[in-house]
Amino acid sequence: MLNFNNTSEIEPLEGILGQERAIEAMEKGLKINNPAYNIYLSGDSGTGKTTYAIKALNKYAAKKRNHKDWCYVYNFENNREPLIIGLDKGLGKVFKKDIEKLIETLLDELKDAFESEDFEIGKNQLIEEYEIEKDTLIKKIKKYAEEKGFKLKSSKVGMVFIPIEDEENDEDEDYKDEEFYKLKRELENAAIQVVYKIRELENAAKEALLELEEETAKFIIDPHIEVLLEKYNSYDKVKTYLNNMRENILEHVYLFYMDEEELKDKYDKEHFIKYKVNLFVDNGIDRENSKAPVIVEINPSPSNLFGKAEYDYYNGNVKTDFTKLIPGAVHKANGGYLVLYVDQLLRYPLSWDMLKRAIQSRQIGVDTQTSIKPENMPIDIKVVLIGNHYMYNLLYNYDSDFSKYFKIFVDFDNEMDKTDHNEDGIARFIAYQCGKNNLKHFTYDAVKEVIKFSTRICGDRYKLSTKFNKIMEIIFEGDVCAQIRDSEYVDKCDVQKAILERKKRLNRIENKMDESLENGFTLIETSGNRIGVMNGLSVLSTGEYSFGRPSRITVTTSPGNKGIVNIEREVNMSGPIHNKGVLILGGYLAENFAQEFPLSLNANICFEQNYGGIEGDSATGAELYALLSSLSKIPLKQNIAATGSMNQKGEIQVVGGISEKIEGFYSACKKQGLNGNQGVIIPKNNSRNLVLSEEVTNAINEGKFTIYTVERVEEAIEILTDVKFDEIKSRVIERLREFNELQSSSKR
Repeated sequence: MLNFNNTSEIEPLEGILGQERAIEAMEKGLKINNPAYNIYLSGDSGTGKTTYAIKALNKYAAKKRNHKDWCYVYNFENNREPLIIGLDKGLGKVFKKDIEKLIETLLDELKDAFESEDFEIGKNQLIEEYEIEKDTLIKKIKKYAEEKGFKLKSSKVGMVFIPIEDEENDEDEDYKDEEFYKLKRELENAAIQVVYKIRELENAAKEALLELEEETAKFIIDPHIEVLLEKYNSYDKVKTYLNNMRENILEHVYLFYMDEEELKDKYDKEHFIKYKVNLFVDNGIDRENSKAPVIVEINPSPSNLFGKAEYDYYNGNVKTDFTKLIPGAVHKANGGYLVLYVDQLLRYPLSWDMLKRAIQSRQIGVDTQTSIKPENMPIDIKVVLIGNHYMYNLLYNYDSDFSKYFKIFVDFDNEMDKTDHNEDGIARFIAYQCGKNNLKHFTYDAVKEVIKFSTRICGDRYKLSTKFNKIMEIIFEGDVCAQIRDSEYVDKCDVQKAILERKKRLNRIENKMDESLENGFTLIETSGNRIGVMNGLSVLSTGEYSFGRPSRITVTTSPGNKGIVNIEREVNMSGPIHNKGVLILGGYLAENFAQEFPLSLNANICFEQNYGGIEGDSATGAELYALLSSLSKIPLKQNIAATGSMNQKGEIQVVGGISEKIEGFYSACKKQGLNGNQGVIIPKNNSRNLVLSEEVTNAINEGKFTIYTVERVEEAIEILTDVKFDEIKSRVIERLREFNELQSSSKR
């Protein structure tokens, strides 16, 4: 590593460590400006993929300048379909204030204008002219009626003509009646013409008043509208909106100068909502330096992703409008990046389907579930899904659209090579975390102990873990241990104590099993020899903690034709991989011991005191050793346990959890007494996976415990019996021949 006394002397690590392939893929995905090149970021929990993703996105977001502000406004041509307007970032809030100020100004100025002396004089002049012409017409018809001997009176039904009494007229009554009705009809027709003329005058007067009102309103409104049209000259949708607003204000200008008491009609009060602006997405005022949005949505429900509309309730009725539209994460991320956790996203199948449609169509609306249908927003986003390999394979294989829209796969590894560079990186990572979280710095030896812990997590001496959340736990807990010691720095002993205390928090089940072994409840022998009995090794997991346990494997053999019987399988306590391993034993026996006669035997294999089931093939070798011991009647050493998978050709293959298995048998030996002859047989290729505890390592160095590495089963059986394999083979063949002859004679 770097040469330092403690981590305060080295440069902190700011970036990500050991993920070169993933970084290269991420960089490529972020550089490709194509809607299909969205990103799926995969990796184990704790590898730093989310932290890296946010940093990388913020870096690229700082370079993007194509995000906008978005506003929903009233559609004066179709009130059920609110319009969306995109503006340069920061201009949305300005536009909203401009419209608010416009309406406030018009309310004041229009009211003043229509209450002014000039308007009243013009209005009264028009009314007076109408009244004069109306009076002239009435006087003419009245005079004409009087000349004809009738008097004009007004009533609810209109004009009524009453004859003037003339007592000196001695004319014939019949002639008088005929003349009377003739004159009356003539006068009534004339009156009708007068009424029509009065109506024409009245309509003309109304038109003139409306023209006066409109001209007065235009005189007030147009200068303000022209200023805004000039200000937003480069936005066609804004200009159309302003012109439509102008026409609507002119049409309803009377509402602008009514007193509050006069606006009794609820519709009239709500009329002014039309002139509001819903600043739907606001990307800030600093238009030069603001970065594109990076939105992380941890609860991607349909409404959280794609927006919604709030509602008001009036007498049991639901009511909403464009001002109550609320954006979702997709709207907020427009022009930038949207980060989603795939396990959360797939909890909402509708969200996943809507997201794919949005990516495909490059536009998104707001699902209001009401009568209004807001105009869709054009979108330009890059979606980053964060998940694991299982979810990636699931989507890739079962969703045909997934590969179309997520073409970049960023795969975070859970380990890295144990190089000087990466060891230095862990030291610098510790320095960074100490500075960031105000922790005590680590000494050189403490860092080495953390690196050993990292190697232990990987189970490979030539690898380091990239699960930095586990390393972070040791950093924080080591700091606490140093505080308890009142030490200036975190030293090796603090890291070791932190690791030990972490183990104590998690190893309750292990302790219970140790007690069972000490009390003799679990039958394991670590000395002596037994025929058909072998100590196998297994790994048990309780959450994040794994530990090794020796397991007694017993085999019994007899003449018959059942072959090798896996007792665990017969009672449904064996998994498919373990079942496969047992079947492999039959293949090995047939090739090596039954070439001259049929293989006829009954062999029962059992993991004694196993009550929780078994899976895996790492005990295949141990099962074979017990089987050969039972057939040859040669005892096996109980002071040596074995682990290792095998194939039909007798080659020993690597297995997992090798360090835990060795430590598990060492613990059992220690409890029953170390005698210097105990040890474990492991596959030779597992040697690089040995990252043992300091206690076990010391015991090996002192000759108290031994690790044997083998490549073939023949090597292992010789270690376990101190007998050459050729002799074992001859005894097994002789025994199998006897079984075959007995089976053949029983058939005869």
